[in-house]
Amino acid sequence: MDLSKRLANLDRLTRKNKSPSDQMNSGQTGLADSHEPVPEKCLTDLGLAPAGPGNWPAWVRNITKDLSVTMGGIPSLDGFFTRAHEANPEPGTILFMDTETTGLAGGTGTIAFLVGVGWISEEKFVSRQYFLPDFAHETHMLEELHQLAKGFEVVMTFNGASFDLPLLRTRALMNRLPDPCGELVSWDLLVPGRRLWGRHFSDCRQQTLEKGLLDLERGPDDIDGALIPQAWFDFIRDRDGEMMSRVLHHNHMDLLGMVGLLSRVLDMARLLRDNQTWSDHWLQAWALGRVAEKARLRQEASTWMLKAIHCQSIELEQGFRQAAFVKDSIRLLKREKAWLPVENVISKALLNGLDEPWLHREAAILFEHRLRKPGRALAHAKLCGESSRVQRLEKKIATIEGNHD
Repeated sequence: MDLSKRLANLDRLTRKNKSPSDQMNSGQTGLADSHEPVPEKCLTDLGLAPAGPGNWPAWVRNITKDLSVTMGGIPSLDGFFTRAHEANPEPGTILFMDTETTGLAGGTGTIAFLVGVGWISEEKFVSRQYFLPDFAHETHMLEELHQLAKGFEVVMTFNGASFDLPLLRTRALMNRLPDPCGELVSWDLLVPGRRLWGRHFSDCRQQTLEKGLLDLERGPDDIDGALIPQAWFDFIRDRDGEMMSRVLHHNHMDLLGMVGLLSRVLDMARLLRDNQTWSDHWLQAWALGRVAEKARLRQEASTWMLKAIHCQSIELEQGFRQAAFVKDSIRLLKREKAWLPVENVISKALLNGLDEPWLHREAAILFEHRLRKPGRALAHAKLCGESSRVQRLEKKIATIEGNHD
């Protein structure tokens, strides 16, 4: 078969006007026994309405709610988000996005059957959910999404940079369409979530952060994310509107949760830059020190680590037992040549039981080269097992003692 015939066959197999029943019977959905499209009443009962003309328009649901958090202006977010320097948005130019899919593995066989987007407009949060009752509607949905995205600067997701956005890009490519969000800067809330609160909570899943930071409970109307793919297949086959209503609710709550989490990130960004009143918690100060380091704010990084090690909290003893906290403190304070605070950190760490060779090595270097106390440096050099350093320090001490004689 020559190339022209192969391309003709490919075009026939992927043409845009393929009927819903043809696509279902082709095995793309795994629902070979489904021949009839979903009745419009099943869709309108979910609050969905067709958007635009055509045989297979996008189906959408629009919701407008009062904004439950104070957003304010967007301060510099360097150090909080990857690619933060590539955008300087206003709140109204951020497009929040979350998808629900037919599977979590990704790849060409996975479809985003529900794409929820939202934005801030005049103290309100406006959300729009694009829903696929079958594969024939995908092209229109992607086109509508692309047109909507043109009015924004940043696309905000939660763990979407590695899943949602690549999936939409792949689906657009397969439909011979441009990437819906390809012109937007991607900011993923999972990044600041881990940097700011990764040590506060057992994990950094969105619902964990929502509960811990926003006191937000999803309630009985929510659905476990693992059940969502099957809920869509059941809806296509059995018209189970109850489960699909819970999926729509889940998606909308994800969007609202992202708005709340972004407001907390902005609070922390203002705290970092303006040095406002803070909660005097060593974990918070430690997190801001690390973020400042990523933003190349050396002095601010050192300042926040000093706040962390001087917190008046019994819980701070836990910090001096953690190698990560002690290493970060030593590294950031050394950059600002804060030698006495470095000594304080080392002493407290040893006092709290962090008796490690690397810590004794740091102490040996500090006492030999910065504080000029070779006797103490020698004691730590012996504990860290560096024979060459021990020999050098013994010679130095002997020379000093000889000069005194």
